[in-house]
Amino acid sequence: MMRAAFAFLAAGLSLMAGGNPARADYPVAPDVVVFCEPTLRHAITDLAALWWQDTGVPVRVFTSPTWALLEQVSHRARSDLVIGEGEATAANAIGRHLVKPETVRPLWRNELVVAALASAEPPHLAALAGKAPIAIPDPATDVAGAEGRKALEALGLWDAASASSISVIDTADASYLLAQGKVRLALLYATDVAADPSLAIADRLAPASYAPIVYWIAETHHAVSPNTEKFLAFLHEAKAQERLAADGLEARP
Repeated sequence: MMRAAFAFLAAGLSLMAGGNPARADYPVAPDVVVFCEPTLRHAITDLAALWWQDTGVPVRVFTSPTWALLEQVSHRARSDLVIGEGEATAANAIGRHLVKPETVRPLWRNELVVAALASAEPPHLAALAGKAPIAIPDPATDVAGAEGRKALEALGLWDAASASSISVIDTADASYLLAQGKVRLALLYATDVAADPSLAIADRLAPASYAPIVYWIAETHHAVSPNTEKFLAFLHEAKAQERLAADGLEARP
């Protein structure tokens, strides 16, 4: 993945060098390179488009689970910003001297939902639990699965739902099975549903029933883009916040 990322960046820099002479004044590439969680790809890509309209500066988005992102940063893959999930991973990034501690801050909160196909009348989880296949990420390996289990246990539906569930690696696999009609419902993030117009929210899991799913952002120690801090500031502008809300994220103070 790192090799592909470098190849992609090299291609982008080559195009800029030949197609936009105005950027020759930059001592390094003006692009902002963002590493983020896979479920944030759609939201960050939308923000990148807004930023491009305002500045003409590209944002390059690369996704992997947070632990994998940090490994890439540790091997000095080109990255200006990291958007990760969970306080423990933020502490890990600071402890390994991968990010600048003073730049680490909570950014957005995601929500767990039960999704169905938008083209059908959305069934309710309580009515289908134990009666129809439901895609649920593996609680042993995935945050959505682990926290989703807590929420379903709080509702008294875990035993019934898990009895007919199809266990998957993550919400991307759950979303795929749902879109293909292999399951009637899927446990997803709100961002997964916002990214796919073929899906709709059938039920929202009570936020108090599971631990908050919060993403943090930080500048890496080897950030090189002269626009890194400007893009960080842009994330807090009103139009960026509106776009994020539409993409399923709640801004944190």
